[in-house]
Amino acid sequence: MKKALVIFGSKTDERVYSKIAKELKKQKISFDLRISSAHKTPDEVEEILQSDYAVVIAGAGLAAHLPGVVASKVIRPVIGVPCGGNYQGLDALLSIAQMPPGVPVLAVGVGKSDVASQNCAKMMRKYGSITIIGDKNNDAVKKAVETLKIFEIVPVFDNKPNPSSVNIEFTYFDEPPEKKEELTVYCPLLLEKDDNADAALNFLKHTSHGLWVGINNGINAAVAAVEIMNIGNEYEELLLEYRREMAKKVLEANAKPKRKTHVKLAKSKRHDRTKKK
Repeated sequence: MKKALVIFGSKTDERVYSKIAKELKKQKISFDLRISSAHKTPDEVEEILQSDYAVVIAGAGLAAHLPGVVASKVIRPVIGVPCGGNYQGLDALLSIAQMPPGVPVLAVGVGKSDVASQNCAKMMRKYGSITIIGDKNNDAVKKAVETLKIFEIVPVFDNKPNPSSVNIEFTYFDEPPEKKEELTVYCPLLLEKDDNADAALNFLKHTSHGLWVGINNGINAAVAAVEIMNIGNEYEELLLEYRREMAKKVLEANAKPKRKTHVKLAKSKRHDRTKKK
């Protein structure tokens, strides 16, 4: 069985990561435990991630960038553990969950070391399919299905989780989802009228169990599910190509505005010379 990596940004988070280590030992999961900061020791983080880990559990507080930095450098599932601090850990939770589409971190609730270690153990099992629990006509669900097509995966739709699948459940914040034994990635859905700062408190309330991606982020739910299935390397090349394509689009977008700005400046100078005449 491959190893897991437990990496936290500070020794002050020891009360959280020591519980994760204890639970992983109980589950007979082999792991390495490292303390390294995305901000203070970025080179060491890079070096640690050169090893091939099956799952990474990364935790931090405040801005909590470490899980996201880790996710940008690996194509294995990353479980993000927000550590309590200001705002009851809400700042860390949002920093971890609200990742850009295509680079997921699976957030657990604030300080939920037991949820992180238990789901790490579940990920080590073999999964042959992805089950979606949600409305096929929802935009976030549609994006998840479109993303899975890139990886040549056709999901199964059901109204209950499948123990042999990586399950993706799309849920609203009107009531907490029922706790499930099956491996489940939750994608919270937010109605446009509820898109306000106060709604962020619902995220804090509902994450007592399960793995969570950001609001309406069906893309990240899908990619995270593929990364879980990739623990056996089945989707390695497709995931690497997906990352390359994302990087290419960013670089292309970075080049185009410069040419447009240059043209605008040139026109402006001609206009000034005309006025002087």
